[in-house]
Amino acid sequence: GRYCNFDDVEPKINGQIDQDMTRGDMYVEQTILSVTLDNIPQFSEHSVNTARVQTKSRAMLHVEGGWPKEVDYSEAQDTLKWRKRLEKDPAFVGTVKQLTKSTVLCLEQNNTIDLFEHYFQGEEPEHLPENLTMRTIALFKDPADEKRSVTKIGWHPEGPTKIVGSYSNLRFQRMTDEMPMASFIWDVHERNAPLTELRTSSPLVACQYNHKNVDCLLGGCYNGILNFYDLRKGPTPVSKSAVEVSHYDPVYDVVWLQSKTGTECASASSDGRLLFWDVRKMTETVDECVLTDGGRDEAKTLGGCSLEWMQDAGPTKYLVGTEHGIILSCNKRPKKQVEVGAWFGSEERGGYGKHFGPVCAVKRNPFHPKFFLTVGDWCAKMWMEELKGPMLQTPYYPSFLSAASWSPTRAGVFFLCRQDGRMEVWDYFYRMNEVSLSQKVSDCALTSLSVQVQGSLAAVGDTEGVITLMQLCDGLVHPGSNEKNLIGQMFDRETKREKNLESIKKQVGQVKERTDKDPRTVTIDQAEYQAREKNFFADVGMTGDDLGTTLGGVRAAG
Repeated sequence: GRYCNFDDVEPKINGQIDQDMTRGDMYVEQTILSVTLDNIPQFSEHSVNTARVQTKSRAMLHVEGGWPKEVDYSEAQDTLKWRKRLEKDPAFVGTVKQLTKSTVLCLEQNNTIDLFEHYFQGEEPEHLPENLTMRTIALFKDPADEKRSVTKIGWHPEGPTKIVGSYSNLRFQRMTDEMPMASFIWDVHERNAPLTELRTSSPLVACQYNHKNVDCLLGGCYNGILNFYDLRKGPTPVSKSAVEVSHYDPVYDVVWLQSKTGTECASASSDGRLLFWDVRKMTETVDECVLTDGGRDEAKTLGGCSLEWMQDAGPTKYLVGTEHGIILSCNKRPKKQVEVGAWFGSEERGGYGKHFGPVCAVKRNPFHPKFFLTVGDWCAKMWMEELKGPMLQTPYYPSFLSAASWSPTRAGVFFLCRQDGRMEVWDYFYRMNEVSLSQKVSDCALTSLSVQVQGSLAAVGDTEGVITLMQLCDGLVHPGSNEKNLIGQMFDRETKREKNLESIKKQVGQVKERTDKDPRTVTIDQAEYQAREKNFFADVGMTGDDLGTTLGGVRAAG
């Protein structure tokens, strides 16, 4: 557009404000305030110096005293002459007689009672009750930001130096895409950072060291695949099981088997299969056992939650805890198919006393392998291979039990983990009616437990991904005198008692069955009985209502 064209014009008054003197009186000056604010905490400094203790060195000389001035005590001849002269003094003999009167009483007491006699010399006490304790010596926290549970813990076979922890979230559809998959190996003396990371495509639910080659580990994954690790070749799996022959549910437990090569292992899963492997060839299984309830018509498959194998109990025997609360005993004989031999707690197979929840731990006694411990609800139960029901049982706890383990050094001690964060210690060598030690380990639920072979350290895992290392007192580590034999006698006594109760129960059932089938058994008609009773009383001249006994469903043998 065009530029503006400005012209000079005369000034023009558009508005006017008259002076008002009253406006000045309304002006008030603002008071200026200066305030200083800070959030620095105040500290007071004091210096204290304790009073110094002054020490001095002084010499002290001990010499023989009590001699008269005219006698030189350093000369043996002078002292001998003075003694002989004193012994000839008549007052000396009287003084000695007076002093011996007080010692006669003590000498007579010593002759009567031997104060220094060892009454129980050579005898050792069977068991001295003491205050059992355990203390936390280390915490190993999961480096991941997302909370994961410690599902399994394994100790290094060569000593209490390293532990492997399996981290996963077993709650259905609670696993996020951002959740880390790795599990870790920890050094007992370094708790700030893990020693080694075990990488995997699916979280490890169980992982154990190979007892023959400590550099090898076997891990069972959440997706059913088994990973074989060789730490000499790095943190990644050396080989994996083929998908088409693997489990199709999480692998809840794995064990290494005793063999010449040290490469055989077994795994149990909730898909209802017990699989046997050779880590040299993971593309196929060595053998397989389907976990069923033993039904003749339609056998139901039972999911496995825990697995136990011990060389001393028999190289062909396997114990599997199931989701239905019963325990299966599997036999793997050479050149024969693996089969389920016994169903502990199954009512359909003549058993009783099964757990109300999944059996999350099955542990054999290391000194008496025929007896094993299980947890699967609010109590722990002890079983024997020849009995179909539990022979011992702990009281019911207010919270669910999640893990159990025997002491590897004491035959009568076992440990239980609860979901309220407490750890229970039972000592059957001391007492059987109540728990020996109960201690709060964590504020969250405990999920796994493993006791080191030497028996002095126990590793406990929880739902927050923390492994707590506990130091046990000497009373829980060192066995008592003849403890193994006494615990074995107690187990045999309880076994005999259960067998006697079963035989009595069978005899009672047979008598009842014969009574029900006896044709001579007749039923008395109550109306006819009362009519005959009234006629009898009328014949004998007695009157009144209901003079006899009213029958209510009486059965008699004619």
